[in-house]
Amino acid sequence: MENKAAFYIQLADRTARQITSSYQSWTDFLTTAARLYKYPYHEQLMIYAQRPEATACADYELWNRQMGRYIRRGSKGIALIDPTSDRPQLRYVFDVADTVGRKKSRKPNLWVYQEAHENAVSKALENHFGVPGTEGFPDQVERIANQLVNDYWQDNSRDILGIVDGSYLEGYNEFSIGAALRSAAAVSTTYCVMARCGIEPDAHFEHEDFLRPQRKPSTNWASKSCPPSKNCKRNTLSSWLRRKAPMRSTGVPRKK
Repeated sequence: MENKAAFYIQLADRTARQITSSYQSWTDFLTTAARLYKYPYHEQLMIYAQRPEATACADYELWNRQMGRYIRRGSKGIALIDPTSDRPQLRYVFDVADTVGRKKSRKPNLWVYQEAHENAVSKALENHFGVPGTEGFPDQVERIANQLVNDYWQDNSRDILGIVDGSYLEGYNEFSIGAALRSAAAVSTTYCVMARCGIEPDAHFEHEDFLRPQRKPSTNWASKSCPPSKNCKRNTLSSWLRRKAPMRSTGVPRKK
């Protein structure tokens, strides 16, 4: 088990570096993460590394007992790492594509956003976040994302500033780090929401939207933290790895 765990820890590290290496790699990851928005970042990362096309993942028990579906013979589980224990533990989930239904099986209820829903969704978002959709749905989503990111920064800036040492943000003052990370997080969050809603996000963003001045202009550090829409905790895979494992963090890319 320890050898397997070490293998998947290394896979997580390699994948974190790969997804932050270019605009295309980062947006590919965001597209997968958008479908798996209920999972925390470190598990989205592991699913992307093994099954980037996954759409709905759950463990064997949930598929079998609650959904009445069985796992196809020969299917390989997607390994996830539990970062909360003293020693790395693995658990496995399966994509819906790995399952087969029976007569009374339930199908995953995957919601679909359609253009006909725009007014109702926009009104609900305005009621909840206080942001009107007068300039269109994508603009409303982007402004809500900025609002959530700013709130998240206010609540977690001390923790975030504590993990930039050794990264490409080292040496910048607090204001510049905050502005850069908030911008990257807001753009990435907006991209995720639009991708999940089936709205082509690449039509609304350019490569430069994901990059800000830094020591290596080609490096995208946007993966720093979990999306602000999640109730993120400090005890993530990256923090566990910094405490427990002999490898670099899966957070902000480090200088070579």
